[in-house]
Amino acid sequence: MLKEIRIQNFAIIENLVVNFEKGLNVLTGETGAGKSIIIDALNLLLGGRADTDSIRTGETTALVEGIFQISNKDILAMAQEIGVEAEEGEFHIKRQISNSDKNRCFLNDSQITVSTLAKIGNRLVDLHGQHDHQTLLHPEIHVDLLDLFGKSKPYRDKFSKEFLEYQKLVNTLQSLNTDEQERLQREEFLGFQISEIDAANLSKEEEEEIKAEKNKLRHSEKIRSALQQSQSLLSEQSGSILESLRQVLKELEPLVDVDKDLASPFERSQSAFYELEEVEDALRSHDRTLNFDPARLEEIEDRLAEINGLKRKYGNDVSEILAKRDQFASELEQLAGNEESVKQLAADIVSKEKIVSELAVELADKREAGAKSLKQGVEKELKELHMNGVRFGVDFKYPPDPKGFVEYRKEKLKPTSIGLGNLEFLFSPNPGEELRPLAKIASGGELSRIMLALKSILNKQDTVPVMIFDEVDTGIGGRVAEKVGDKLKKVAKTKQVFCITHLPQIAGMASTHYRVEKQVEGKRTRSGIRQLDFEERVEELARMSSGEKITEASLKHARELIQPD
Repeated sequence: MLKEIRIQNFAIIENLVVNFEKGLNVLTGETGAGKSIIIDALNLLLGGRADTDSIRTGETTALVEGIFQISNKDILAMAQEIGVEAEEGEFHIKRQISNSDKNRCFLNDSQITVSTLAKIGNRLVDLHGQHDHQTLLHPEIHVDLLDLFGKSKPYRDKFSKEFLEYQKLVNTLQSLNTDEQERLQREEFLGFQISEIDAANLSKEEEEEIKAEKNKLRHSEKIRSALQQSQSLLSEQSGSILESLRQVLKELEPLVDVDKDLASPFERSQSAFYELEEVEDALRSHDRTLNFDPARLEEIEDRLAEINGLKRKYGNDVSEILAKRDQFASELEQLAGNEESVKQLAADIVSKEKIVSELAVELADKREAGAKSLKQGVEKELKELHMNGVRFGVDFKYPPDPKGFVEYRKEKLKPTSIGLGNLEFLFSPNPGEELRPLAKIASGGELSRIMLALKSILNKQDTVPVMIFDEVDTGIGGRVAEKVGDKLKKVAKTKQVFCITHLPQIAGMASTHYRVEKQVEGKRTRSGIRQLDFEERVEELARMSSGEKITEASLKHARELIQPD
């Protein structure tokens, strides 16, 4: 329930704080006093559109706050999903609008988006403004009302889920079939790319190896010259290194036994001699094998050019080229499997069509049964509202579809996301007249009462805890007004109900009565609201009945109108 609302600098409201009670809360007051402004502020609090024109003249910011006591676990769960805790089931909602466009929304001091606030607000309050009964003029909402009454919403949700999956399968299949030529072209291109890479027979080590060989071949003359010069210095020329070192060994060897300190230099000289001999042998061997081959150099140049060409197409190095080749192969395999995918999709569609068809028939039967009960319930409620002789009905239309896969009542039909065909409420205001579309023949007063009748019978199914009726008494009066009041009071037994009314018969049914008043102080207008005690209620009802001139008779009548809880 809505426990409290606070409004600051909104329209002609400067600063207002109101505490509300359970049951039927009635708001009355003269035209222009600000009753609808309070509803507008509440609508803003619930995520409605923000308009800076609503900010009180001379101010830069307007603020609306509301405190709700919540017992519905699903609503509390919505807050938990966005990381907001509600201690003792209390929601403190705050909405601020500003001329500087710094509009902000808060839930229990946590900032939230307007869309999140609207989602939560729709679950908190069912608000019917002065013209909301006009929604009955739109047949597209009739199916929602019927599903709510007939408890077919779960069937619809289940059907819609399967139907959506069916559509996805069909769209996927159509996409595969439409892109068949493109797929074949892609397969051919991928095959060419894979063949080009495979023909090159690449390896990760080859490039570095042949680059080294190329470098060696290009400098082979320098290498040979260095080898020959080195061999000459080591052993071939007179006074070569090895010859000189051999003479050193010859001089030192006889003296090792005489001077032990010469043993180490001798051994190191001997080791150096043997090492240089091996070096000389290695240089000579390498010189014999060295062979400059211009044809091999050209072959290497061609191979490197081939690798560089592949790099330009497929990657910065051989590893990337080979990785790209694997990627092409994977895509080719996937494309090659499309034919099998098409067959599987076709089979899945047939299977899903069976499921969708069964659910569609089940939903249609449930709605047909619900329509009969809804007809009886609405007619009963309307009769109690002194609309005797009226008839109400639900017209189902099932356009045929010879190519459809759903068969209902021996006719093939095309399903939509919400079921089979469409429906519309019918109405006959007078005995002997045929049922016709509600939207075409019902008057404003009749629509108001039909909406109230629907809300009365949907009361148990509707989980929204707060209901607001802004001037639901449009076009009615007298005994009908008393019945409207009875209906509102009945709904208020299970919900908190707010009603703005000009009729004393309805105001007399209130559990709590508030009067909205407008005051002019200096050059400024302010709107306020206060809860009335019993005597103030009597006076207000008398004013509503007879105008500003209140008589004893009108006061007596007002006392009779006030219904105890």
